[in-house]
Amino acid sequence: MTGFFKISMKSLLIIFPVISLLVTGCEKIIDVDLNDANPTIVIEGNLSMNDSSVNVLLSETGSYFGDGQLRKVSGAIVNLEDNEGNLFQVDEKEEGLYINDQVNARPGGHYKLSVSYKGTEYSAVSFLNPPVRIDSAGYERSERTRFYEEGYRINIFFEDPPGKENYYRINVYKNGELMSASNDLIVFDDSGIDGKIVQVKLRGQRFNTHDRAYLEMCAIDKPVWRYFSTLRDVANLNPGSPAPANPISNFNNGALGYFSAWSYDTKFIIIK
Repeated sequence: MTGFFKISMKSLLIIFPVISLLVTGCEKIIDVDLNDANPTIVIEGNLSMNDSSVNVLLSETGSYFGDGQLRKVSGAIVNLEDNEGNLFQVDEKEEGLYINDQVNARPGGHYKLSVSYKGTEYSAVSFLNPPVRIDSAGYERSERTRFYEEGYRINIFFEDPPGKENYYRINVYKNGELMSASNDLIVFDDSGIDGKIVQVKLRGQRFNTHDRAYLEMCAIDKPVWRYFSTLRDVANLNPGSPAPANPISNFNNGALGYFSAWSYDTKFIIIK
């Protein structure tokens, strides 16, 4: 069900650092207008430790989240290199989609993704953190309010590893489909909760009786957290606000998008 995040970079939400974290909204498909730009490359790269695959989507557009369809990029040269000097060629499987599913990704290593296209090389480095275990997950009935519809909400409990900075992203699947509205992309860090037992309340994701919830809690690194946090800020702008800067990419040479090496733990729940 996982591996490559099936997202178009379009929404997100950060959870504020308190012991009981309340998620009030915001992953991949947000309808927000970012700054227009000359045609430039957009790279969405994901390296999963759990299934040892790297998936890269390449496109080209003048506006990262414009209404027009992104132009898929074919013919690029894509490589992945680990900190031990091992090089993995990432081949194009279909237009704009590049995959290598035989990468022996290990936590504690740095991985560099390089994309060569039209004479320019774009690269980004991501650190692969070990997974953080979800201790338990459950649900509770919530009544209708002015902000939320009635239904069941998911609670996630985990213990933050002490003594280090940790960054998280949570993906929620409902009946096998990734929830991808603007309030479904969830990222947060462990500021103020280092080493503590944490409860995350997913307020924005509503479930009904007999629904199936599949949860992924991903351990990401700081540059990827920063990218999605700034994307979240863009998504939460009030209508009529000036066009913001593009999210902070970890790629060089002006490429848009991100490269993330990550691990994750999962839970599955049936609402009864």
